[in-house]
Amino acid sequence: MPSLKQAVAEKKAQEPTLRRNPEIDAKLDKFIQENPKLIEYYQGLSKDDLIRKQMLGKMQRSEYANGRNEEIKTWVEEHPEIKAKIEERLRNVPAANRERAFINAAKTEAMNQTVRPAGTSVRP
Repeated sequence: MPSLKQAVAEKKAQEPTLRRNPEIDAKLDKFIQENPKLIEYYQGLSKDDLIRKQMLGKMQRSEYANGRNEEIKTWVEEHPEIKAKIEERLRNVPAANRERAFINAAKTEAMNQTVRPAGTSVRP
């Protein structure tokens, strides 16, 4: 029986594989069958082009998320009472996790400020 260290080394040596969800796979297979020109397009791309295409999407999502986070930070800075409330909630959060926790708390506060409870009217 291999030791834990050997088992971990063997696991790391394996090729990385995607986790598969049978329902998603079935939907994907159907989509591929319904779009033969699209699959032909992707099959014609080189591995480098496919990687760049994938990374472009990830980069764009990251840029969008970073822009939203900056908007949230700016909004919090414009509302000192909300900033104080968030900082109070985060006082025990470790420094390494504080920025992510701050963004999440700020998003929650922004939603609470903009979403009105059911039954309240905007008009007087």
